[in-house]
Amino acid sequence: MKILKALSDRFLKMFLSEVPAGACVPSNGECCTTKRKVHNCYGICVASVGCK
Repeated sequence: MKILKALSDRFLKMFLSEVPAGACVPSNGECCTTKRKVHNCYGICVASVGCK
């Protein structure tokens, strides 16, 4: 079972980049094109009162 886990971890590392904890997308906090929404840390537009 350990061999299978090690192989699957290697396979995933070939395709996925490692992101350090606490890292946000560069557009975090910027207004979205939709009114009253901002980009959250993951780049998803969420409701906010700060944008018009």
